[in-house]
Amino acid sequence: MSELPEKLVYVNEGYPGFLRKKSGKGFVYVDKKGDKIAKKKVLQRIQQLVIPPMWKEVWVCKSPNGHLQATGLDDRGRKQYLYHEEYIRFRQESKYEKMSEFGKKLPQIRKSLEADLRKKGWPREKILAVVVMMLDEYYIRIGNKYYERENKTYGLTTLRRKHVVQENGKLTLSYRAKSGKDRKIPVESKRLIRLIKRISEIPGYELFKYKACDGSYHCVGSKDVNEYLLEISGVPFTAKDFRTWGGTVLSLDHYEECAKLVEESPQRKLEATIVKKVSEVLGNTVAVCRKYYIHPMVMQVLLDGELKRYQKHKLKNVQDQDQLSENEQTVLKILQAKK
Repeated sequence: MSELPEKLVYVNEGYPGFLRKKSGKGFVYVDKKGDKIAKKKVLQRIQQLVIPPMWKEVWVCKSPNGHLQATGLDDRGRKQYLYHEEYIRFRQESKYEKMSEFGKKLPQIRKSLEADLRKKGWPREKILAVVVMMLDEYYIRIGNKYYERENKTYGLTTLRRKHVVQENGKLTLSYRAKSGKDRKIPVESKRLIRLIKRISEIPGYELFKYKACDGSYHCVGSKDVNEYLLEISGVPFTAKDFRTWGGTVLSLDHYEECAKLVEESPQRKLEATIVKKVSEVLGNTVAVCRKYYIHPMVMQVLLDGELKRYQKHKLKNVQDQDQLSENEQTVLKILQAKK
């Protein structure tokens, strides 16, 4: 287990805890002997966890300092976890800390994509380079087979050929995304339009397939994408890092527009206006976007009106800086200065 915040301890379901039992129209909690928990302080802590009533086989950690506070099975039989607030905050901070390294490695990633896109045919590396280029330009959720099978919702790696819509020389990805939201992603890059058109001509339902040495075709998944990112960067980045980086850069892209809206309508709040704009691009709710996809240090610089000061900084130890946009460079400057 990686390092935890000082006040927390690592636990699992083998750790002493309480079980939830049905009692009339509500629930009671019992210890390992089956004795009912009556202490008001313990029951208040359990109540504050807001464990969904439909969960079954609920286990609650005995310690208020356990990094894992409760588990249970949802209505589909899937294991669900409730973590300590401090642990959630810790994980978020750890994720954001990785963004500085991600920004530094992005030029190297992009140069590798260029090299793999020049390969002939449809080898694994070329197809994965197209997928990562889509992540890099449009910040699309990566998707997985479980949600496709259970919910009929899609992400980048689970898209099908039917989701590619071509009209009047334009190409749009039109599909049902997570939470049942209908998404339409206009692909504006001429290079990507050309590549996706050709990829969509490969037989089979799935869109992104590579051709193996024996001539057979294989679909790519999120695991393939993450392995490829490790191969070309030397760092275990994931597809989700592109969304976090993208959301943060988008906050700068929309800053001036949002600042003007706030100036014209003083009842607006700058932070809320920026987050709403970014969430519309990412396809997230405002709450999720604020919590997971905009680096808090960068947002604070925007709210403090200090953007121009950081734009004057120089980047440190970044090769091929021209591979980064002006706003990407500024994001990296902020992260380097705040370290």
